[in-house]
Amino acid sequence: MSAQYTQYYGLHSKARTRPTRFYKSFQLASLSAALLVSLPSQAGFPTIYGKINVSAQQYNFEKLNFAQTTPATNPVSYQYSGATSIADELDNTSVESNASRFGIRGDLDLSADLKIIYLVEYGIDVDNGTNANGRELTQRNIYAGLQGQWGTLLIGKNDTPLKTLQTNTVIRGDIDRFNDAALADIGSYLVGENRADNVIQYNSPIFLEGFEFSFAAVQSEETGIAVNANNPQDDSDLASGYSSALTYGKSKWFVGVAIDNNVATTDAVRVLGEVAVGPVKLGAIYQTAEAHKDTDRIGPFSTFVGSSVSSSGAQNGLNPISEWDGASGNAFIEQDGYLLNAAWKVAGPWTAKAQYGSSTSTPANSSYGDVDVTALALGVDYKLSDAARLYSYYAQLETEGDRAIGTVKPKDSTLAVGLDFRF
Repeated sequence: MSAQYTQYYGLHSKARTRPTRFYKSFQLASLSAALLVSLPSQAGFPTIYGKINVSAQQYNFEKLNFAQTTPATNPVSYQYSGATSIADELDNTSVESNASRFGIRGDLDLSADLKIIYLVEYGIDVDNGTNANGRELTQRNIYAGLQGQWGTLLIGKNDTPLKTLQTNTVIRGDIDRFNDAALADIGSYLVGENRADNVIQYNSPIFLEGFEFSFAAVQSEETGIAVNANNPQDDSDLASGYSSALTYGKSKWFVGVAIDNNVATTDAVRVLGEVAVGPVKLGAIYQTAEAHKDTDRIGPFSTFVGSSVSSSGAQNGLNPISEWDGASGNAFIEQDGYLLNAAWKVAGPWTAKAQYGSSTSTPANSSYGDVDVTALALGVDYKLSDAARLYSYYAQLETEGDRAIGTVKPKDSTLAVGLDFRF
């Protein structure tokens, strides 16, 4: 048997002098598969991508030990003030899915200078298959748009430029060293981590050897017809809210500034910077924010804790800030905060990380004082490949507020071991 047929039928197959009908079908299928694989990108075939971040977490959360009202009611209610001791809120070991996701993205060439782009991304819960709402998928960034040498214009749902300010495309940095890590992510104590609906966004290309600019117009989609004199809600213009960012980066450092106006009813300014010194990266973020005060607000003020309380007490969502916020009976209206961190590539695949953060939040009820949060996270990564890492970290948040509400400082902490990989 000739070598030509041996490669298709195997060394132990019967000799054949010509291709069979099966062999012709096999040739056709192989040719079709090869054509599908080799088709150019302008055909618009999508790319499937994703990220799995799963960890085992030991939690130890504390809360203010509010006394019950007198007489006791059913269901039990609490006084929300005068706490002089701490009670356990959570003490267990959990498996967590930390912002795991999958998505489809691609582009379609319209001409030599213009293409359509699209992205559809959903969050998945690796630990139990469903999220808190009992659903398998949660919507993340989903948009379509146009791209050329002039930049990118997209429409849909997307992370705001202020949220993505910390990620720079020049040096591929991420200043939040514990992004998506439970209790260590900056969203645990700083506002502004928003993914906005109804976005029209422009992203510039890199210009002037390192600058990038983004602007997102967020629509309130109001009717444009006044509801009443005290609550007009008649904003029908472009960009009821907006988020914009400007960064400048080089191979060893970058800086950036971002502004939110009426995004999740938040007005905020965030500035940051990072510099690499040998094997060490040093980063810092400073932010000031307040509740948007105009009549028309795109809300609620979702990135602050909020004022809702339940019959089980003022603790909401296992967030220590909520105990002071709920107890005061109103939401925070201002916040200043910062973080400082370092990442040290120790040797080979090992990287050590440390991050310290702080925020001061002011409640709307002026009879209560500010709430201060201090955050600490320490961790180590072991790089398996460019797309995968093992990690471990310890994080804690300590909260102190007005002594009329509580004279003690509840502390939440977690110790985690996890695997993070992208595909």
